[in-house]
Amino acid sequence: MRFYKYFLLFFGGLFLFGEVVHAATEEAFIVEEKGRNTWHMMLDKKMDTSSKQWVYARKTQNKGWLKKADRRMLYLVRRWPNSKEAPWAQRARGDMLYARGKFKEAFREYQHLINNYSSRMLDYSSVLESQFAIAVNVMEQRRMRWFFGGYRAPEYSVEYFEDVIRNGPQGVRAAEAQFFIGQAYREANELEMAISAYGVLGYRYSESSFAEKAAWLQIICLDKLREEFPNSLDILDRQLTSTTVFLTTYPQSTHKGKIIQLRNRLYEMKAKKVFDEAMFYAKIPKKPKAAIIYYERMLKEYPKSKLVPEAEKQIVELKDLMAISRATRISVQQKTEVMTNKKGSENVEK
Repeated sequence: MRFYKYFLLFFGGLFLFGEVVHAATEEAFIVEEKGRNTWHMMLDKKMDTSSKQWVYARKTQNKGWLKKADRRMLYLVRRWPNSKEAPWAQRARGDMLYARGKFKEAFREYQHLINNYSSRMLDYSSVLESQFAIAVNVMEQRRMRWFFGGYRAPEYSVEYFEDVIRNGPQGVRAAEAQFFIGQAYREANELEMAISAYGVLGYRYSESSFAEKAAWLQIICLDKLREEFPNSLDILDRQLTSTTVFLTTYPQSTHKGKIIQLRNRLYEMKAKKVFDEAMFYAKIPKKPKAAIIYYERMLKEYPKSKLVPEAEKQIVELKDLMAISRATRISVQQKTEVMTNKKGSENVEK
């Protein structure tokens, strides 16, 4: 019994000691606001407070030693993440990386600033402006320049522009960023993705100066897509719909004349598809009625088509052919009946 009592006292004391140590550690963390250290600073001089470290790193930055200043700012952010100087240091890191031409790294550090210090940072719009400039740089960048002048991969910039929009969905660059997403996909020949991106712009930012241009490029993408898939009625219908929406939304557009000419071409294309179906049935000896149905459908749905006179002519010829065929059948049937009757009478006389 005595052993059991000592056993409880021993483990109870250990538990209380652990709680005290934990509380003391947690309290120290809150007061000192210390985070993890960084191996970059193992051999560098370090200050004992966030304010001193900020002054120290800032002096290094002002001397133009940006790489070293970046390490000292990083130490501040990681060592004192909750200090008032932490967002300043994080912003300085992004700016210094940008100045050194490390654009993707700068974008990442700006994003870290927004994700962790959005409510405590100054000049939010200028950070978005820098991120937008980096996204444009990624879109226009030529890779592997040493190999025949290099190549562009604009689609790599899409995720950057999407972050710009997420960070400021109603910002001054949001509509332009959405427009560039469409441009990046279009230049990469990802036409369906480009059409979708331009459509999003028209829906979200209909009052933007980029909305009309996006609607026009959406039609251009559909036109190119139709050339790749000339037999697709779905693409043809989508393009007609997009031209209708364009003329309704932008009746004074400089593209109005081109849109009307395009609609006339699409109108004739749709009429010809029905006309071709009629011609197909017209070539089958026993399907003149089906051919007439398609010709009449074309006349009803596309009365202004240039193929209307030819369709009317074909209907007349097919009906004449059907009348001749019917008269021939009747004549043959009558002759057959006469011959049958004559044979029947001869058999009776015998």
